[in-house]
Amino acid sequence: MITVIAIVIAIIIGLILQYQYQFPPLVSAVVAIFLGIFIGFIVFIIQVIVTKNKKK
Repeated sequence: MITVIAIVIAIIIGLILQYQYQFPPLVSAVVAIFLGIFIGFIVFIIQVIVTKNKKK
């Protein structure tokens, strides 16, 4: 569920940047993909840290 929310947020940010800076749609798609990967990575790191703390 968190991943879906992260992807939706990344797409919305990509669209906002597209309209703000008049980027072509391809650029906004690439930005959305990279933001989705970045947010997913952050969520993964947080889950690893929480799992380590629960084991202690």
